[in-house]
Amino acid sequence: MDLSYRRMRIDDLPAAFAVRLSTIENAVTMAELERDYGITPRSLSEAMKSHVKGWLCEDSGTVVGFAMGDLSSGEVQVVAVRPEYEGKGIGGNLLMRVQSRLFSEGHEEIWLLANPDPNIRAHGFYRKLGWQAAGTLKRDDEVMKLRRAEGLPAQGAQTGASG
Repeated sequence: MDLSYRRMRIDDLPAAFAVRLSTIENAVTMAELERDYGITPRSLSEAMKSHVKGWLCEDSGTVVGFAMGDLSSGEVQVVAVRPEYEGKGIGGNLLMRVQSRLFSEGHEEIWLLANPDPNIRAHGFYRKLGWQAAGTLKRDDEVMKLRRAEGLPAQGAQTGASG
């Protein structure tokens, strides 16, 4: 494996959607993304021009994972990794980049929506990284929150999360 990480560009969206649609747990179709979340390639392209930023992981030039966050709301919108690359630290690395950027925007607390099923990998993944259930649901998803840790630098210098 020859993994590298970088900021997402709008022209990465087709590859990012392909990764998201490849996930086995929390599987989703393009129709569901649009119907349930209002996400289309066009809407995401527009959002990336202003308040949504993302990072991706490539293996020898092929996108194998990505994560995105909304700078205005403090929401981690997505962390997705191709099934054959799960368990290699890619999701955690991408999540840290998004977290750092959201905290650098001044958010003291950031949030995400996750499947509440304890049999889903994401359930343990976020908790292991310090995320806590807020005790509420949005649609069928659990709201999870993470507070900025004392002493955490505002800018993710070590993760390359600036910009």
